[in-house]
Amino acid sequence: MKKLIAFIFLFATAIAFSQEEVKYYKWDDVPKFREIPEQFKSYPAVVLKDYRLYDNRVGEYAYKAFVVKHVAIKIQQTEGINDFNKVSINYRYVRDYRDLKARVIKANGKVEELSQNRIIEKDNSDEKQFVFEGVEVGDIIEYYYVIKDFPDFRGVEYFQRTIPVMDGKFQINNISQGATVVNAYNGMHPETIGGYQIYTVKDLPAYKEEKYAENLANLAKLYYRVSIASDFGWNAFYNTINRYSEGENARSMVKTFIKNIGFDDTSISLDERLKKMDIYIKENFEVDRMQKSYKTILETKKVTPSMILFLYKDVLESLKIPYEFIASTDKFENHFDQQNAVPGMLSELMIYIPETDKYICPFDFWIPYGPPTSVTFDNTGISYGTKEKQGSYSFIIIGGISMDDNVSASVNEISIDDAMENVTVKKKKTFTGYSSYSLRSTLKTVPQDKLKEYVKNINYEGVDVDINTYTIENQEYRNNYDDEKPLTFNTEVQIKESWVENAGKNYVVTIGKVLGNQLNFYQETERENPIDLNYPKKYEHTIRFNIPKGYTVKSIDNLSFHRELKDEKGVVIGLFESKGNIENGIVTITIEEFYNFTHLEKDRYPEYRELVNGAADFYKSSIVLLKA
Repeated sequence: MKKLIAFIFLFATAIAFSQEEVKYYKWDDVPKFREIPEQFKSYPAVVLKDYRLYDNRVGEYAYKAFVVKHVAIKIQQTEGINDFNKVSINYRYVRDYRDLKARVIKANGKVEELSQNRIIEKDNSDEKQFVFEGVEVGDIIEYYYVIKDFPDFRGVEYFQRTIPVMDGKFQINNISQGATVVNAYNGMHPETIGGYQIYTVKDLPAYKEEKYAENLANLAKLYYRVSIASDFGWNAFYNTINRYSEGENARSMVKTFIKNIGFDDTSISLDERLKKMDIYIKENFEVDRMQKSYKTILETKKVTPSMILFLYKDVLESLKIPYEFIASTDKFENHFDQQNAVPGMLSELMIYIPETDKYICPFDFWIPYGPPTSVTFDNTGISYGTKEKQGSYSFIIIGGISMDDNVSASVNEISIDDAMENVTVKKKKTFTGYSSYSLRSTLKTVPQDKLKEYVKNINYEGVDVDINTYTIENQEYRNNYDDEKPLTFNTEVQIKESWVENAGKNYVVTIGKVLGNQLNFYQETERENPIDLNYPKKYEHTIRFNIPKGYTVKSIDNLSFHRELKDEKGVVIGLFESKGNIENGIVTITIEEFYNFTHLEKDRYPEYRELVNGAADFYKSSIVLLKA
């Protein structure tokens, strides 16, 4: 049940509300398109038309579907030619192509249709491909195909890309074996005609991906599904996830598991018992989607994601420990829809323990019992009470963590040799919270011969160094439960870049680079989306620069920065602050940076940009060494 991250189709839809033939679809011999709006003329290309038509046929004597994809794109600049003159169609799961045509409509109106021998099957691939050769600025490339396939009962369609979309249409029929339900978002307009549900969009702006934004969630899109029930609601969704061990006949297996890990020892607090169970499962079990039998998981130590959910739930029920199911969305992919239960959107499923006010994340093996999944914090979710088996529910805002739970820190010691050429750095870098969970999980998969390079990237991102020595501490999963044992990287490196610049008798040393490349928004154009962060976080750094013998430091005033962001009540919710001092031949700089929020409206983007750029400005900081 983890993240249905859909492929983004790169086109648009038509605005006329009309039912289209699917099985025997044909394009117009003389194509007609709307005039391109003025605001779209500066793009390298524009999607003029994108039809996606589905005709599922399921009944006593039928189990098939006919699908149409029809796209037209006008090339407006030279760079648009290479971007859009090739079309690939995946046919791995396609039963049959009924029709496949492509043509170029020249600027003077002449129509040049591609012959069938221009459509090739790529070697060692599941794709058909055709190339529009000789395309010029002002031409329109157009193609459509009709395929016979197996019925598609659930999916998502995105109608936005990096070029504008003028007209588009999605059409799907209601079939006799169930009700077709479509949920449309961000500008898709519905109507039902003759048993078909039709959704259109017109003059859709180009998609622009931005840092720290809910990019996919804001796209024009729709989810469709066929359900036996005409009204698939929140109770129905609860029933799809609330499967009990009685159905698996696995009560004895669950009791054995409880006894073996000592989970029935009530002399230990529930919080400690839940930690113990989580550590045992995530250190000993392996996710294997080919596992067939829930009842054999104790022997094989292999489980599907669903079986992990069953195991946690069945243990809690066996010991009569109250819990709730929490379902939510990845907030960067889908906004939570309180009006409609859309299974494809509800990718985040957790178990909440009211007594401890903590979460179990069954499908995220890298997240320990305690916090919610990293993409649901401050997001809306639905909570199902399990005392009533029918699944009483309420909508909640998911919380449970603070910026002090997610801290990245470092201590850096910088030295220069007597020749004033070679720079060495000793660094201790630590992580707690989500970063440590993710890194611990990733470290288990890094091959030994790639580990040094991995350590280099984590500690010196974008800085060219040679690692002399390194060690990693507290790498085991169980240390996710102990902030006194943060994931720690100890490194000693030789800087290969030129950090020291000769200025006559003096030298300029760029010490800000010791933190690694910092994100900046100096090239950012006008912001289109609000600012959304995964979760609150904090950074703490100490830099110690050993002043070479025979030199003094001219000034450290340029190492002091103060940027802050306040909420409407005047409380500081964002900070970048660096302070320095000189004592006993050492320049010491301390840095505190934090983001104690997850959402800011778009009109506050200039303030946020100024805050983030504080770290980028410090990265360029240097000190001047004067010959004594």
